[in-house]
Amino acid sequence: MRIALFTPFSPEIGGGSVQLRSHLEQLADLDVEWYYLAKKPAPGGGHRHWLGEPLTPNQFLSDLSARTRFLPGSKNHIRELVGRMEADLYWVVAHYEGISVAAELIDLGKKVHLTVHDDPFGTWIRSGRYRAFRPLLEGTFPGVLRAAQSIDVTSWGMRNWYRQRYGVKCFSLYRHVAKLPKLSISPDQSRLTIGHIGTLYHPEPFRRFLSASKKIAAQSQRGLRVIRIGASPEIDAIAAQDPEIFQAYGDLTEEHAIPVLAECDFMYAMYPAGKRYALFRKTSLPIKVSTYLQAQRPIFAHTPADSSLACVVGKYGVGRVCESARVDGIVGQIRNLLGELVPAEHYEIARGDLMGLAQVQQLGAALRGEDWERFPESDC
Repeated sequence: MRIALFTPFSPEIGGGSVQLRSHLEQLADLDVEWYYLAKKPAPGGGHRHWLGEPLTPNQFLSDLSARTRFLPGSKNHIRELVGRMEADLYWVVAHYEGISVAAELIDLGKKVHLTVHDDPFGTWIRSGRYRAFRPLLEGTFPGVLRAAQSIDVTSWGMRNWYRQRYGVKCFSLYRHVAKLPKLSISPDQSRLTIGHIGTLYHPEPFRRFLSASKKIAAQSQRGLRVIRIGASPEIDAIAAQDPEIFQAYGDLTEEHAIPVLAECDFMYAMYPAGKRYALFRKTSLPIKVSTYLQAQRPIFAHTPADSSLACVVGKYGVGRVCESARVDGIVGQIRNLLGELVPAEHYEIARGDLMGLAQVQQLGAALRGEDWERFPESDC
């Protein structure tokens, strides 16, 4: 059976590609051709096929308008992309152009398996450009979900929400990690070292967290260092005010990032509070969490308790959840975290549940058209 995997991003860039590559390594028996949109072709060829640059926002808007008849538009760009793929099953990441690609394939009567890494209603609320697309999305996305042959989603929270909201069967699927690395690295006791990967979803909670960290470091007569891996414009602005605190490593492979993070006292992760971000934080689970778990250092989850991040950290006891937006409240939770020791087996249990082989086997069953519901489910 030939499978065409479509992504609106490069196979070499971003958390979504990391997740997909981890699955494909375990499903080598499947005949998968990867088709993608990106500014330029990714290194390597073989089973990877560059379809060109991403659609412009106006082209994407035109396609969704034509599908919903909300406004005049054209499906021509998406139809041209779909016409360049030929397979028995189409595996589509339902993100940006992927939503339109899946809709077109379904209209053509093709079999589609959907992967949803980010709920578009939750993610696009943070974008001034795409927030206006909501009426068009409401006319397209639910129908795509209900017509798909099978669906995997990135978290338990998203799985439960899609079952409740759309009445569809789906299963949660995070990235695969076969085993935790063996590490013999300890933090420098003369400093309070905090690690962070990637972007911030909102800068203000991090500013207050940084103020709290300065207080803790001063009270314990330790230096403060914040290790940055990857890019974040929000952190750039904050780091410019305290350049001596921040140490930026840029983009690192996971192999090189894990030893750097293992030198930290703990890692920082956050989701914003408030109704506007509620769906986003309840359904999303950033790929950085998988790297944090592999570094086997505690996670400071700066987030409301209803988030998927809080669920993982709380369920497996791999750090502390801090809901406070006040500096004094954050100080107290940092103290609690520093005063605790996370048992090594907690990281391994989290790896097994979130990133173990069973979930990849479930994906394989779905792609083959087999009974994927026979696999046991986890939940918070």
